[in-house]
Amino acid sequence: MIFYASALFVLICSFIFQEFIPALPWAHYSTLLLVHTIFYTSAVCVPFPIMLGFAFVAGYIWDCRYYLPVQTGEAAAMTGQFEIPFGMTILIFGIMGAVLQGVRPFFGRGRWELPIFMVGVCTLVGLLIQFLVISFQRGDFGMGSEFWVYVFLTSFFSLLVAPLILFLFSRIAGALNHKIYVDGIARRYNSHGDTI
Repeated sequence: MIFYASALFVLICSFIFQEFIPALPWAHYSTLLLVHTIFYTSAVCVPFPIMLGFAFVAGYIWDCRYYLPVQTGEAAAMTGQFEIPFGMTILIFGIMGAVLQGVRPFFGRGRWELPIFMVGVCTLVGLLIQFLVISFQRGDFGMGSEFWVYVFLTSFFSLLVAPLILFLFSRIAGALNHKIYVDGIARRYNSHGDTI
């Protein structure tokens, strides 16, 4: 339980560090989405119910911080429309976290390759979902080259940082004598070699 509280603390602290991560003008203002990366890596380390709780906390705080009305015209100003509904980040985190739960057995066995790759994929898919929702609200699905550069580079930055975050969670788990494992994937054998 202490490990889960520690992981949640790291996730909440990532909101502070996110404020100091600059967007890169040479990369069409791509940036490292540290909160997303830490959430996705934690989704590989915790059981499904805990992951859902993390998704709610991270998505709620993210939406509270970045939920701003985008007024594109006089009608939008009068109706107070928002391009992304409040709580959308919670839903995206929940869906992507559920996907990452599928590769959790690999991490439980010490195989980091697929979980790290999937962190980048989930970041990319999450950004695409947000873009599709915004495009649906605007009624315009134009995808320029700048958009694709932003999405792929942002996902690539998450991919690069994911091993460091997974290593951090592994060290925390080791320091707290918490074994990161997946129930139901390990076969147990008795002294005769029969599966239990």
